[in-house]
Amino acid sequence: MSQASGSRLRIEVFEDATVASFVDERIVDELVIAEVGDQLNKLVDRDGHTELLLNFSNVKFMASQVIAKLFTLNKKIKLAKGNLKFCCIDPEIRVVFKITGLERMVEIFDDEQDALDSF
Repeated sequence: MSQASGSRLRIEVFEDATVASFVDERIVDELVIAEVGDQLNKLVDRDGHTELLLNFSNVKFMASQVIAKLFTLNKKIKLAKGNLKFCCIDPEIRVVFKITGLERMVEIFDDEQDALDSF
């Protein structure tokens, strides 16, 4: 597992997919949101990780701007013919994913291993 200094994500690369786990419990500050977005985009654009699982187990609250970043990431991965999946989402955040329609666009799993097995 790797986490660069100042990174908002912990990255684990497996044979079939890359897991990006959020470090922060609260993703609300504009700077943090921008850093998360940049780091996710670099995973796809620079590093070529198009089979991506986002693990939300640490996240308890996030601003609505994060949803926009996730929509953009999903679009980018689909254009690259990849797959974006989510796991371990707090029930309150899951409600937001449902309301915004993100839940219909991205497969969501309760467990990281189940999600990894689906790639």
